[in-house]
Amino acid sequence: MQLPMKLGKPTGVAMNALTEGADLEGNLTCQGDLRLDGRIQGDLKVGGRLVLGAQGVVKGRISCKNTHVFGLVEGTIEASESIHLSATARVTGDITAPKLVVEEGAQLTGRCTMQALRPVYAGDAHAKTA
Repeated sequence: MQLPMKLGKPTGVAMNALTEGADLEGNLTCQGDLRLDGRIQGDLKVGGRLVLGAQGVVKGRISCKNTHVFGLVEGTIEASESIHLSATARVTGDITAPKLVVEEGAQLTGRCTMQALRPVYAGDAHAKTA
């Protein structure tokens, strides 16, 4: 299924969707991107980008490449690239990513761990931080 991302550029892989009104109990794994407006109680592993809509709810562990959260997460989020918490995001749990954006109004109750994408050395004039 190919759906428009609406936020940012798509990663070029198939976009999966779980729409509002859909409830899933159990773990979900997908290789591409995922737009989630429904509810998941279980762990979520996304090979690409996760967009959690304002009505979306995840109660479990999230693992993805990057995510943009508008809804509710009760559990940990681990992203290999970035986490973006919008003004409507409500997260209760620890988050880990090299890059983090938190908009005014977002709620985060938990710990945040950020690590560089690659080591940066003091003598490296061309070094870029995460």
